[in-house]
Amino acid sequence: MSDPTSYPSDASAATYLLTVRGRTTAASVDEARKIHNDTAGAPPSVAAARSLGDLSHNVFTGYGDGNRDELLFLDFWNSLSGLGQFFGDPQVQAAAGLLFATRDNPVWAPAPSFGSFHLAMPSGSAATGLGIIRAKVTSFGDAADAFRAYADATINVSRRHGIVSHNLYVKVDAPGAPAEPEVIGVDVWLDADAMAAYYEMSLGFEHLGPAFAGAPDSTVWHAAPGGWTEW
Repeated sequence: MSDPTSYPSDASAATYLLTVRGRTTAASVDEARKIHNDTAGAPPSVAAARSLGDLSHNVFTGYGDGNRDELLFLDFWNSLSGLGQFFGDPQVQAAAGLLFATRDNPVWAPAPSFGSFHLAMPSGSAATGLGIIRAKVTSFGDAADAFRAYADATINVSRRHGIVSHNLYVKVDAPGAPAEPEVIGVDVWLDADAMAAYYEMSLGFEHLGPAFAGAPDSTVWHAAPGGWTEW
């Protein structure tokens, strides 16, 4: 059976990561969930996003006290033109304004030479933890060497703490914007508490420091509780 949906002409198997992080307008996670599910998670909004290339949408809330009033969305898109069209819609912008008091939403392309890896999950398990590191770097070449060395040095210990995947991306600069090499690392974990315990050991960070052009922004998250609309 064929798919009747007409997708953008640039839709392909190449995917881009959209991260939307911001401080919410809501007084509680439950209130934020309701706003999200009534706007971005409403069936017409989901259908529109998916028709334009939004392949997946997952929601995370801050782990611990550092970013308790923030939300993080991770979306994988396979059409940059569709992504631009979707977020250029005034109704989409208005809906985002209902949920976020402030937000940042860069787009990232995969960095295949940076030491990314993907491991299988044990049967019956679910990934609940997320670790993010975002940093401007001296160059993409230096960053690739640094992150490969980091992965080589830490993969065995991190797996024993429940890591599922470790993915690196480079920022897609907006048209006309000055080029600034920036990298984001996204770690997915089976358990948020075990993830936090692992990061407290600060293993392998000596490999990363020389490639950073400033202090990195490191945050930890866990899967948003409750019935958030995801796909």
